Amino acid sequence: MDLLSSHRSQFIILAIVSAPLLVVRCSAAMPSCAELQASEAVSQLLDQGNAAFDAGDRGTARASWMKIRECSPTTAAYPKALYNLGLLEFKEKDFQQAIAYFEELLHSHPNDKEPGGSLMETNRNYSFRGALGISECYEEMGEFRPALRWAWLAKTKYTFYSWCGNCSRSAHFALNKRICYLVLRASRLHLWGGTLLLGIVVLRVQTSRRKKRLDPPSRKVNE
Repeated sequence: MDLLSSHRSQFIILAIVSAPLLVVRCSAAMPSCAELQASEAVSQLLDQGNAAFDAGDRGTARASWMKIRECSPTTAAYPKALYNLGLLEFKEKDFQQAIAYFEELLHSHPNDKEPGGSLMETNRNYSFRGALGISECYEEMGEFRPALRWAWLAKTKYTFYSWCGNCSRSAHFALNKRICYLVLRASRLHLWGGTLLLGIVVLRVQTSRRKKRLDPPSRKVNE
């Protein structure tokens, strides 16, 4: 047996021996649905997905949140996992899949008044954020009418809630500003306005040139 054949045989043997170990390690990293019955295990899995996402490991983040979606639909982590999945797909530019996750979040009727994690987020507002997420997906796809519709639903149906007056005013101001922007894009008024402005500029330039041709040249008066 030559050296190349010997190395090849060793590699095959190593692969056969190590494959079961890799399977055991992967299965140990991701808990089973039975293990996710405890709320602490679900919270740990959610934190694991969040940490992986922050580290740029989107594959691990997706697997963690998908496991919560599959096994723990009655836990407090479920709407968080759905929203995070929608946000992940948005960043991956798979807007249709992101919309599907955001809609699933809305259909789950989450507790929007669940306390948030900081003074800047007094309440979770899952439905409000989900509706805005759908609006942003449609905007990225260039479909401004459904984007406007979902922004309006965020204002009228999936309303923002907070006991903080400044937080409420800031959220409503940003949403109203977004709705006005989408009204312009959906109605194409920005195109009409830009065309009108360009026409005015061209007309003024032509008028100025015509006036210069008609006016006699000025003569310098010598004193």
